[in-house]
Amino acid sequence: DSSTLTLLVGRLLADEQIALYNCAVQPLEGGFSGSPLYRVQGQANTSAGVKPWSLILKVIRLTTGSQEPWQRDYWKRELLVYQSDLLADLPGGLAAPRCLGITEQAAEEFWLWLEDLGEEDETVWPLERYALAARHLGEWNGMYLVQRPLPAQTWLSSTADIRQRLALAEPGIAELPQLSQHPHLAKFLADDSVARILRLWAERQPLLTRLDQLPHTLCHRDAFRRNLRARQGPDGQPQTVALDWAMMGIGILGEELVRLFGLTLLFFSVEIGRIAEMDARIFAGYVEGLRAAGWQGDARLARFGFTALASLLMGVGDPAIKLPR
Repeated sequence: DSSTLTLLVGRLLADEQIALYNCAVQPLEGGFSGSPLYRVQGQANTSAGVKPWSLILKVIRLTTGSQEPWQRDYWKRELLVYQSDLLADLPGGLAAPRCLGITEQAAEEFWLWLEDLGEEDETVWPLERYALAARHLGEWNGMYLVQRPLPAQTWLSSTADIRQRLALAEPGIAELPQLSQHPHLAKFLADDSVARILRLWAERQPLLTRLDQLPHTLCHRDAFRRNLRARQGPDGQPQTVALDWAMMGIGILGEELVRLFGLTLLFFSVEIGRIAEMDARIFAGYVEGLRAAGWQGDARLARFGFTALASLLMGVGDPAIKLPR
């Protein structure tokens, strides 16, 4: 309604005496959660003259995720993140979109109003920018290793969900030898791919046990290229803005790099010939961020957390392949 929208835009423009006109709504392509997204924009008469404005509306519904708070896709998590103080004191290099307000609708539906960061940036990031994003994430992770206690909210996600994902993958893993002979799949499972996947699968329990023993920290848990934007912060320094906090939770040391590396490659955002270089650069940036936060532990722990979890998630946790009967 117009009164609510006027209040929200007033917060955006830091002006309580405004009048809106030329308002328009544009549907946007959403992410994997299925939550509808809209750009709501227009012009406003303000005390300083006419100003354009734009907001992003994210509609959060019960039907867009799990009802269990401990599930990785709990439908209400991002809403609760913005209602908490967990995003209030991010380190200077890391930011979240500003929340202008939350309006409750009928039948378990909430409207989350966020600042508009503009159209999706299609610019190809140089590897140095990925390394900087990793540094910003590392500094934030490091704060919860040495400076702050871990948050205790029961609705935060957890690295424990890896076991659920592996359980879902198990039927497909068992069929891999057979699938590797299928004419439509053989080219994707060529050479020694199946043997390597099965060898990794056989080692999953020892790896999970060792992963559980790593230091835990607060993580975004979905920080890959499509969920990251680059901009200048208020101090004029480069800033990484992380979108979509719906998977935020307690993770392990090094976990933040898993999706920054794996999902960025999955969307072909980095040249295949530079994968090893990207690996080295983002890991060095991440450790630099940990050190900046004051963590002085063994960097090999972060390396193990990153590589072992990436292997399980991207190597055997996601491709739960099963042919239709």
